[in-house]
This record gives sequence, C-alpha cells and structure tokens, in this order.
Amino acid sequence: MRNLKTIISVFTVCLWINGYSQSIHHELNVDLNISDKSIEVIDLATISAKYFKEHDTLFCFLNKNLKLTSPDKNYKISEIEQNNTSLIFKKYMIHVPGSFKNDLIIPLKYGGKIIDEITTGAAEYARGFSETNGIICDEGIFMAGSTYWVPSFEEPLFSFNLTVMLRPGWNVVSQGNRTINEIAGDKRKVRYESPEPTEEIYLISAAWTEYEQEAGDVLVQAFLRTPDEELANRYLGVTSNYLKMYEGLIGPYPYTKFALVENFWETGYGMPSFTLLGEKVIRFPFILHSSYPHELLHNWWGNSVFVDYEKGNWCEGITVYMADHLIKEQRGQGSEYRRTTLQKFTDYVNETNDFPVVEFRSRHNAAEEAVGYGKATMFNHMLRKKFGDEKFVEAYRTFYVDNKFEISSFDDIRKSFEKITDSDLKPFFDQWLLRKGAPEIKLSDVKLEKA
Repeated sequence: MRNLKTIISVFTVCLWINGYSQSIHHELNVDLNISDKSIEVIDLATISAKYFKEHDTLFCFLNKNLKLTSPDKNYKISEIEQNNTSLIFKKYMIHVPGSFKNDLIIPLKYGGKIIDEITTGAAEYARGFSETNGIICDEGIFMAGSTYWVPSFEEPLFSFNLTVMLRPGWNVVSQGNRTINEIAGDKRKVRYESPEPTEEIYLISAAWTEYEQEAGDVLVQAFLRTPDEELANRYLGVTSNYLKMYEGLIGPYPYTKFALVENFWETGYGMPSFTLLGEKVIRFPFILHSSYPHELLHNWWGNSVFVDYEKGNWCEGITVYMADHLIKEQRGQGSEYRRTTLQKFTDYVNETNDFPVVEFRSRHNAAEEAVGYGKATMFNHMLRKKFGDEKFVEAYRTFYVDNKFEISSFDDIRKSFEKITDSDLKPFFDQWLLRKGAPEIKLSDVKLEKA
C-alpha cells in the first residue's frame, strides 16, 4: 500500500478539482490479491460536517468479511452488534475526536476476502442469468454496491477516485475516466477518477484484450476475454452511431467513455459509462440493435438522471420507448412493437397482480415487466401523441438538463412537460400512473344493418 501521508497530499489537491459538491468523497487505494480472493483498502473518506450535527459520531456499513480500522488512532471505531446474522454487512460507529466546523478527511483501513458464490437468479424473471453480491476469483472480479466493499454512510450520491494495484495481466473497469494504466514493478496500476455523483462504486476486473476508438469527445472501448477484433469493431461502430443519435435526441453524453465489458458469467448489466454483458449475450447478433442501445441509453436515464425509487421507477419506461421501441419504429415496426406490448399486459396482468406504475421498482416477473416497462412505455407514447414529436423531445431534453446528476421522479418529468407545453398535466399523470389497469374496449347495443 502507498504511504498514507502521500495519499492524503494527493487527495487534498483532488478535492479542489472535483466540480460537484457531494457530501461524501471516497479516495480508494486498493491492493487486489486474486489468488487469495482478498483485498486491502485504504479509504480517505471526506465527510461533510453536516453529518455530525451536534454529535461526534457517525455510522457506516461494510462487508462482514472486512474488518474496519483507522490508521489514525484518534478515530475510535467500534462494531455494533446486530441480531440478523444473515446480513452481508456489519455496522460500525466512528467516534470523531475534537471539535470541528469544516469537512473531515477520515482515514479508514480494511481488508479481507470477497467470496459470494455465483448462483442462479432467484427471481422468476432471471431468464437463466446468475448473480452474486460480489466475488474475487481466478475468472474475474465483480464488486458493486451490493458487495458493501466501500464503507456506506447511506448517502444516496457521492463521488470517488479509485487506484488499484493488481497482477500485470489483468485490468480494471469502473465508472469515470481512467487516468493511469501502467505496469509498476510486478503489478499493474490502474486509476479511475469519477467526480460525477454516483450511487455505488464498481470494481470489475479480468484478463481482457482491449479495443478502443474515439467518438467525438467520448472514448468508446471494448474489453473482451477472448481476442476478437471483428466483434469489437462491430460494437465500437454501433456505439459511435447510437451515441450520435442520442446526443442529438436528448443532449450531450454525460461521461467521458462508454465501454462494452465481457463478464465471466452471463449478465446484462448497465452501469454508469459501461455495460457488463455475458459471453453468450454479446455474440447474439440481434443484441447490437436491442439490448445494447438500451443499456447505452441508461447512461442518460437512470445512470446520470437518477431514479427516486420511493416515488416509482420512471426510467425503464422511457428507456424502452427511446431504445427498443424507437429502433423498431425506425424500421417500420413501431405499431407491431406496441401491439406486442399491449398483448403482454393482457396476458400477464390480472386483478391479483396489477399495481400502479408509480409502485414499480424493478422487474422480477412478467407481470411487473408488463406494468413497469410496458404500461410506462405506452404512457410515454400517449404523451408524444398528445403534444407531438417536437414538444415531446423538447420536454425530455429539458428534464435531462434540469435533473442531470440529481435524483428524480415522475413529478419532475411532469414539471418539464408542463414547462414546455404550458399545460396542467397533473390529472393526466395521476390517471395513468396512480391507477391500476389499462383501457378496455367494450361493445354495446351492437346492431347489424344491411348497407
């Protein structure tokens, strides 16, 4: 590990560079021991003074296999006993010394093994995909918010820098901009800087062959486990085309890169500035113009304009509408796509499993998909038909500008449409988002008359 004083010196400079005013910033320095399935971490956590109020303690959560301490003996850290032994995390209390009025840089140190075996998804909707909370193994590394590998202070958004030391034949992908990628002695050193607010920190690693090209100001990358220049070039070219399309439709891409990353088990994940897809998934030819642009579009909807899940997951409906549906529409198949969407609602949703769109969080079965994806897609189609293409696009462009790197809800979408259309849309939004069901066609007093 690097000398703590050196890290603090570098970190202090970085704080002035960060253009966003987050309450918490993590400066993470990680040593990965892949053969031992373990990590050693020093985290210089900048904590806003508002967290302490009149108290001199704060609380955080960390993976139960990682023991939290501080190199600075002035900070007293104690574990809080929990009755639920099935939890993946432990809870800690940090006692802060002395009086303070400004933000604090708290040095934290922890290490241990990350081993949560990959298992078949429990949800009905898993579709053969498997999952893990986090794993370090010989095939690769997956760590995310679900791993609790970074101390969580329950702050919804924060920023970070990540420096990783690992075996030379491997590399690392995370959010943000990769500023260092070099061999240092017998290890590879990789650094990512992410000044933009984020909801969790990913550390993905494996032995990849890397491909890249520029798409305007965006670096487009492909990380493949097996060298395949032809496959990489297909993805790089498609990415450039869809970036251009969505920047014209919504606004500037919010990050400096977008990477296709091949995973070591089958997944279909979309993260800020990259997507993590399984070996079979990325080789299906139809993915290039279906699931792949869907995950790219999530960098606008969900991964930079964040979702207020307490008020409903709005991002899947508009992502489906501007990706899956729009691509079909461009090929003259829009009405067929909408008909299939309505048919799924009829087939899978009934009185026992129906719910309002605002209660959708994520899909676990076909009924939840039919409401949270399908009905929300049709809601956006009605908005477009009501106001026309120009105002529909302008309203969502306004929503993007006004809510970029903020946590947002259906109410914020409504406000953007009201601003652009000069309309009171609360009754319309309430009707389609707060109620169950869908329109039904009924015939009454039918008469057959001879022409």
